[in-house]
Amino acid sequence: MEVLKVALITILVFGVLIFVHEFGHFFAARIFKVKVNEFAVGMGPKIFSFTGKKSGTKYSLRALPIGGYNSIEGEDGDSEEENAFCKKPVWQRMIIIVAGAFMNLLLGIIIMSVVVIRTEQYASTVIHSFVTEEEGVYAEEYQGLKAGDEVIKVNGKRVHIGDELVYRIFADGYEPVDLTVIRDGQKMVIEDVQFPTSEEQGVFFGVRNFYVYAEQRNFVNTVKQAFFGSINAMAQVIDSLLGLAGGKYGLESVSGPIGVGEVIGEAAGIGIDALLTMTVLLTMNLGIFNLLPFPALDGGRLVFLAIEAIRRKPLPKNVEAAVNAVGMILLLGLVFVVAVKDVFTVIK
Repeated sequence: MEVLKVALITILVFGVLIFVHEFGHFFAARIFKVKVNEFAVGMGPKIFSFTGKKSGTKYSLRALPIGGYNSIEGEDGDSEEENAFCKKPVWQRMIIIVAGAFMNLLLGIIIMSVVVIRTEQYASTVIHSFVTEEEGVYAEEYQGLKAGDEVIKVNGKRVHIGDELVYRIFADGYEPVDLTVIRDGQKMVIEDVQFPTSEEQGVFFGVRNFYVYAEQRNFVNTVKQAFFGSINAMAQVIDSLLGLAGGKYGLESVSGPIGVGEVIGEAAGIGIDALLTMTVLLTMNLGIFNLLPFPALDGGRLVFLAIEAIRRKPLPKNVEAAVNAVGMILLLGLVFVVAVKDVFTVIK
């Protein structure tokens, strides 16, 4: 029963994220009067459908609740229809392509706002006390830091809320870091602060060893927490992608639907706020990943459109098709390898 519950929650989360992504493409296409042949909710066999009288778009509900898709006229460049995608100016096509990722990021901001509104206390960046090695004992100072210090930068990176401070220490604190603080109204830099570390899959991370004061809950602080919480989520996704590209993280750190489903299950077990926070990271991930300049992704299509704008004519269709085919093969290969890894991880 528990496995079924986790599976249903995972399907629901992925379904919503993909649906929102596809709706972004659909909405932008309709703004520019591009003909959309079909907009489907779900995948697989069709349960029912109807056709809009004005737009001519077929709206379908399909059996498998895993997202949806658009069938946009002229998306592949072959159409004589006046309102086909391929007939529109490059800048309009770019907006239609970007709209899917934009909606994922917007969804992340909305969900983050919900999480913040549900939070009873907001964490500031002002240090309250330090936790010593002896459990239950608190210190006023630690390696030059003092209780009452307001941390504003970690290794030169600005932090505005407690979550940003925790993440920056987590990401950079595996080695000594410089902290910029405000103490008694004066800005100063505390150099080479060494935080405790943890290790996972051969990668070391910093561990915060202090408590912070709570911020007053009001409209301004709620907006600040929601905004910078969203920025922090995006930073985590970007740092992860850069870490993978730079070799900091190996393939064992990558998870597919199976591995993500397990994490979603763990988050759901903790509570609704943990599940919502995980959903924020997932939708931000989907949005940012799709904008990578890689063939078969939206970012790859943007590259082709940028080349078309510079050349004032599109690349030959066979070239674009071949590049996208190679990109799709590589992506499917990666998905297969990650899926196998996830299966063996779950079995273990």
